[in-house]
Amino acid sequence: MKTNKTIISTCILLFFVLTQGFSQVGLSQEVPLDPRVRMGVLSNGLTYYIQQNPKPENKVELRLAVNAGSVLETEKQQGLAHFTEHMAFNGTRNFEKNELVSYLQSIGVAFGADLNAYTSFDETVYILPIPSDDEEKLRSGFLVLSDWAGGILMREEDIDAERSIIVEEWRTGQGYSQRLRDQYLPIMLYNSQYANRLPIGQMEIVENFEYETLRQFYRDWYRPDNMAVIAVGDVDPDALQSLIEEFFGDMDNPKRAPKRKHFEVPEHEETFVSILTDHEAPGIQIQLFYKHKALPTNTKVDYRNLLLRNLYGGMLTQRLDEIRQQPDAPFIFAGTGYGNFVRDLDYFSASGVVAPGKIEAGIQALILENERVAQFGFTQAELDRVKRAVMNNAERAYKEMDKSESSSLVGRYVNHFLKGRFAEGEAWKYEFYQEIIPQITLEEMNALAKALVREDNRVIIITAPDTEKDNLPSEEQVLALFDLVDQMELAPYEERLLGEQLLEVLPQPGSILSKEHVEAVDVFELVLSNGVKVFVKPTDFKNDEIVFSARGEGGVSVFGDEDHYSASYAGVLVNVMGIGDFTPSDLRKMLAGKSVSVTPNVGTYSQTISGSTSPRDLEMALQLIYLYFTSPREDSQLFDVFINNQKTQLASAQSNPDYQFSKQLNRIIADGNLRASSIYDPEELDQVDMPRAMEIYADRFSNAANFEFFFTGNINMDTFIPLLEQYIASLPADPDNLDSFRDLGIRAPRGRSENIEVGTDEKSQVIMLFTGEQEYDRNIATDITYLGEILNIKLIETLREEIGGVYGVGASGSMGIQPVGNFSFSIVFPCSPDMVDTLIEAAWEEVRKIQENGPSEEDLNKVKEKRRIALDENLRRNNFWNAQMSTLRLYGLPWEAILQARENIEAVTVERIQRTAQELLVKENLLEVRKYPLSR
Repeated sequence: MKTNKTIISTCILLFFVLTQGFSQVGLSQEVPLDPRVRMGVLSNGLTYYIQQNPKPENKVELRLAVNAGSVLETEKQQGLAHFTEHMAFNGTRNFEKNELVSYLQSIGVAFGADLNAYTSFDETVYILPIPSDDEEKLRSGFLVLSDWAGGILMREEDIDAERSIIVEEWRTGQGYSQRLRDQYLPIMLYNSQYANRLPIGQMEIVENFEYETLRQFYRDWYRPDNMAVIAVGDVDPDALQSLIEEFFGDMDNPKRAPKRKHFEVPEHEETFVSILTDHEAPGIQIQLFYKHKALPTNTKVDYRNLLLRNLYGGMLTQRLDEIRQQPDAPFIFAGTGYGNFVRDLDYFSASGVVAPGKIEAGIQALILENERVAQFGFTQAELDRVKRAVMNNAERAYKEMDKSESSSLVGRYVNHFLKGRFAEGEAWKYEFYQEIIPQITLEEMNALAKALVREDNRVIIITAPDTEKDNLPSEEQVLALFDLVDQMELAPYEERLLGEQLLEVLPQPGSILSKEHVEAVDVFELVLSNGVKVFVKPTDFKNDEIVFSARGEGGVSVFGDEDHYSASYAGVLVNVMGIGDFTPSDLRKMLAGKSVSVTPNVGTYSQTISGSTSPRDLEMALQLIYLYFTSPREDSQLFDVFINNQKTQLASAQSNPDYQFSKQLNRIIADGNLRASSIYDPEELDQVDMPRAMEIYADRFSNAANFEFFFTGNINMDTFIPLLEQYIASLPADPDNLDSFRDLGIRAPRGRSENIEVGTDEKSQVIMLFTGEQEYDRNIATDITYLGEILNIKLIETLREEIGGVYGVGASGSMGIQPVGNFSFSIVFPCSPDMVDTLIEAAWEEVRKIQENGPSEEDLNKVKEKRRIALDENLRRNNFWNAQMSTLRLYGLPWEAILQARENIEAVTVERIQRTAQELLVKENLLEVRKYPLSR
């Protein structure tokens, strides 16, 4: 692992202060690896990590981590680290081109969603979740990894075919953010190799490099002593180790292999200021980076130092969040954080989004709040809150140790190998936090201000639209703000006193009228005395999780067009203004250290509340639900701040082609119906009336009997029922006067083609949207989703692999019942403008093949196998059950429908998919939208 003697020596005084009084916990000791992982090194230098983990069953998460990325490229290889990653899917020693993806799909591994890879500056990582219930499948996973590690064929025809796909990936990334990044990245990564080695590379090289140049990169860096295999999942560790030894033990390192060099980012005494504009930038952003050499990640002292920095960032962000809610605030959003940019470079950052004319005020505010901490420090209440929050997170992770899914664990070992990050495990972390967090003092937290916010190695980045060019400060004016703050007389931060309880007076409890147990699915149906229906599924899927939702009919549809804007913002405004006596900022303080999330919403045809909690905090979650029903808070100051900020952002977004495209697309789909409009111009927000919006919200939540509640998770019914009686059965309700929604006539146009011209980059997008009214049928609903997944397979094979015209493509379909039975099916892909017609025709050709012949049994079975695996995993997830219960009630289906899911998978046939394609994917149902760059 890395150590940095320079940082240790320059900060030795600070470390001395931070470590006084803690010798009893042995802070000089190294942080151990999670004892559940087996780490080793083969004789050829290949590193491996193995952990047995039972969730999900019959699955292993495999990773091949290659300690090589774009920073290692020569001048002639720029982009070839990423190109090498692509070639891993284009023919290997044991799998011909396209055969690898096809085989993995046949065993339920989806390309993109499951099977994937990424390349960054310093590494390339291959991702492969593999079924482990069959030894042949498991062995095939290790065979694939070993092929990637040393058996990529790199055939000339395959290399040439992949060039255009890389170009299309590059094309999708073009735009204002890329243009601005290309200008400020060399400043952030000052005078380093990183500044000139973006992973996507140079397209001139990608299109023209010699074959041997790519092969040389692969030979140089894909070697055992520069790689690690990580295997986490439901298999005995001895078996996994044997497979690693079998498939990787005979690999040799090349003779005269280049040394894996580590690259530094040079420090600089001066402050670099980068003031950039772009004609398509959607707003003004300010970023302050205080850079320094990466801190070591070896010992408990290192671990503690990282914790202190995260605590500092959390407290300062809370202060900035309070400031942004004030009238005439200097920024719209702001936050701080501590992180790592590349291996050699850590940073503390303060950033924000500001309105026109407030750039200097925004930067000054970020500097000032750091200085306020340096002068007066944080308060004990601030420190206590952030301590509770991190302690709660550590405790929850500890409680879920035996229920964590493998996909959430495997990344820690990838980072341990590649970056030397901690991989300590939840038990050690929780124990260490229990010991160390109570001993963290306010004095040492306050001392961090001077250590993090320094005068050297400082970078300030300002990005803005071209229209603001004449209003931007000069570099000298920006630098002068630091001196200005130094001369200001500041006052200490004042903590606003909060009540100790969410509810000072508890509501009069109701009662349970009836309780039934549906044994087939282990769901309890309860009817409360106020008419509310509650459905509860206790589970053991997670130890510390309860997921809940509630849904009522009506939404904004029950109001007239004159209320459209106020109704559209009704749910949003409650989240902006708070509940009871608590602003959103107050609520965050109250909930610090609690595992509670509750969010209300008013949609088109329904109003909802959703969230999650822990068993310990379930009562607080129910109190919040009660308050969202009964006590939405009106705050004209917060309303004005929110609306003004929204107007500012919408005005700034007018120059952004993505926003313009979304706005025009929304208006095309709305087809003149005001009620389908959801993307607004700034002046339209003047029609949002706060009192009327709150009346609408109150109306939608005035009758709890109009709602059905769903709870899934670690629920003890004996303790839960009294809480339901206290907080849900006590809600105002009128079971004899239930609402329904009103059909607003929202229908997408059909049989039309529209062109949208936005932006200047040479890139297009195609949306083929099929819609129509269709009586809901469970079989057709299943078939249309399968049709989407099958078409997705075929379109990737054709549009990407055969034609090379796209980087990605998506097809998906669904059915609904509101406001009437309906279906929706879309095919979406980005591409070059000159390929639009060719690719649309190719997409239609794949549709026609299915209409004329049906899908192949092979492709149908790929989707079925993916669905079987997903079903087995989802049946052990609280979110899945909560969504399924709500859906079954909405669609009027029996509980047993959940148990019939596997039968439904097996019942899907080629003929059913073919018939669905024939009936629904016709030009009469099609809205075709083509995005082009602006005409010149």
